[in-house]
Amino acid sequence: MGQPGIPEPPGFSDLTKEEQIRYLEALWDRIADQPGELPVPESHLALAEERLDAHRRRPDRAASALDIVDRLAKPAAWQRRGR
Repeated sequence: MGQPGIPEPPGFSDLTKEEQIRYLEALWDRIADQPGELPVPESHLALAEERLDAHRRRPDRAASALDIVDRLAKPAAWQRRGR
């Protein structure tokens, strides 16, 4: 699996690529079926839809991701959000 800190399951590298993929799919299915999984709240989806609609109406008002990160990195931005 190649990433430091994540041990490869025993025998994983002995599997064919097809078997490795099936293994990972089964593992993902187990993760996705966990009872503690939290769905995306409807309020988050509604907000994302509102913002996408606003962007489609006025794409010229969009800021770059770097501009947003820079703005959020300033302490005043966090203070305005009550953090």
